[in-house]
Amino acid sequence: MAVPKSLMIHTCTVTHHGTGRVDEYGIPIDDTTTTTGITCRFVAPKGGIRVLESGEHVTALPGVLLPTGTVIAEGDTVSAGPAGFDKAYRVQAVEVVYGPTKISHIKAELEAT
Repeated sequence: MAVPKSLMIHTCTVTHHGTGRVDEYGIPIDDTTTTTGITCRFVAPKGGIRVLESGEHVTALPGVLLPTGTVIAEGDTVSAGPAGFDKAYRVQAVEVVYGPTKISHIKAELEAT
């Protein structure tokens, strides 16, 4: 079951950063793309403290729920959110959330830049 459109009450901009490719002369290829007006839902962090592999303790990160098919990866930038989320964020993790029979939505964990 996909996230109902009625719950996707925000819009955002996703800047998908290039892959670091270079041309035949070793010059970096700028294959960064920016998509604006993506329907989404920003969510505040829930839960308590999470322990990273390094042993560092951190609180849960804010996130954004996106429709299936949205191109987003770790290191990308999410911006232009609603009040309270109206800054630039770096994507720390991307999770595909499955419903009973198909992909429901994408969740990206965000860290303010």
